[in-house]
Amino acid sequence: MTTYDPNYSPQPCEFTIPIKLNVPIEIEPKLLVRAPGTVRQKVPVYLEPDIYLEPEVQAQPPVCTLKNGYKKEYSQEQTVVQQS
Repeated sequence: MTTYDPNYSPQPCEFTIPIKLNVPIEIEPKLLVRAPGTVRQKVPVYLEPDIYLEPEVQAQPPVCTLKNGYKKEYSQEQTVVQQS
């Protein structure tokens, strides 16, 4: 059996104790989208024209001419439409 010594000073010692913890962790990510700042830059652009211009066709409205001395007679419906 050991005896008590009041002048005894224990030397410090280090030791580790392995501990296994089962702690549930919930992570709720928050999505944050930041738009990039506007950038202005002069960019050299070379455009090759790919344009096909069709010539404009001009024509005059057709004119009805009398043939063999007959006149063109309009019905009443056509006369009302032409007057409107």
